[in-house]
Amino acid sequence: MGADRNTSRLRCLVRGAFPGANPLRRRTDLFEPIALVLVVLIAVASAVLAFAVAQGELDRRLVEVEREQLSKHQVVASVVAELPSSTTTHRPVAVRWGQPPDERFAVLDLPARIQASGTLPVWLDERGQPTVPPLTRGAATQAAGLAGAGVLLGSGLGTTLALLAARAWVQHRRLVAWEEEWAEVEPQWRNHAS
Repeated sequence: MGADRNTSRLRCLVRGAFPGANPLRRRTDLFEPIALVLVVLIAVASAVLAFAVAQGELDRRLVEVEREQLSKHQVVASVVAELPSSTTTHRPVAVRWGQPPDERFAVLDLPARIQASGTLPVWLDERGQPTVPPLTRGAATQAAGLAGAGVLLGSGLGTTLALLAARAWVQHRRLVAWEEEWAEVEPQWRNHAS
């Protein structure tokens, strides 16, 4: 009994979405099922495209992560002095690392919240100059996820706007058709009412 009820509900939904040979069906009534099929196809294509974009971005970023991991290395530098600063968010700090005669000095711009005393980890590039930390796998994964989400959101927004515009046009066409039909039928009704 429950299976029959579910089957009849499914048939009702299909009949509502696809009007078929209903004698009261208008040409504009075919818009909804066609639009439904197009939206499903666009959603599937968008998901595949988003996955491809995200995978491509992840592959590109992971190559960059590997390159940066190989080209940068970390040293522990001792803070020599805190230099005067004109901003409250960042401050320059003089640091040194290595042993004489290879001792190196640099001025780093630290955020104000980081304590500038003792030792600090410093990332160096291939030439031994201070640089930003290398990219991580987590940052690469996050960038790939954002790229894929951007494709999905853009596609969803574009599809939704196109569907709303098309529905507004179809509704306008229905109203125009009803006005034309009423212009034909109204004189006949006026004669019956008299």
